[in-house]
Amino acid sequence: MLEKLKPLRSTPTGIYFRMADGRIGYANHQYARVSVTREGIRNGQYYKEDCSIGDRMYQINKKINYPHHETSSINMIGRVRYNDISEAINALQLFNCKNCGEGAIEYRKNKILKEYNEHKALNIRSVLTREEIEAVLPLQDAYNKGHDDGRENGYEDGYNEGFSEGVISVEEKLNKLLNTL
Repeated sequence: MLEKLKPLRSTPTGIYFRMADGRIGYANHQYARVSVTREGIRNGQYYKEDCSIGDRMYQINKKINYPHHETSSINMIGRVRYNDISEAINALQLFNCKNCGEGAIEYRKNKILKEYNEHKALNIRSVLTREEIEAVLPLQDAYNKGHDDGRENGYEDGYNEGFSEGVISVEEKLNKLLNTL
């Protein structure tokens, strides 16, 4: 199905469009760019939000057949510079039809929900399940994570006696070294 681009704003260098799935598309006389999608899992539910101008964007690339002396043609993906803004708009329109229609949205939604269910079943901490795991197992302060600073064992200064003595000896050695220089 042919999805329409909706112009949002025109600047001296290019034009911003609203894609069919809520993303932002940008075309100028050299390239075409599309914003990343805002969709995922929040509180165990799928969510999708529209993007706004100023969001992070990536450049649309296309496959090009480069002639090669050994092989007749090699399909490579490369960045393409367009000669005119109309070529960039056509590339955005093609991208919109292929990747932003209702079928593509449904496919991405099903893929995200499938990954979420797999991660939840296996207790994998990922971008999709981090809110639920953090609610069950609160994360420690990053500084204290993974080492014991001695306060739990009754040391007032926060470290055990052997550690404090080691720090003092290292400080003495550094002072001697500095004094000899």
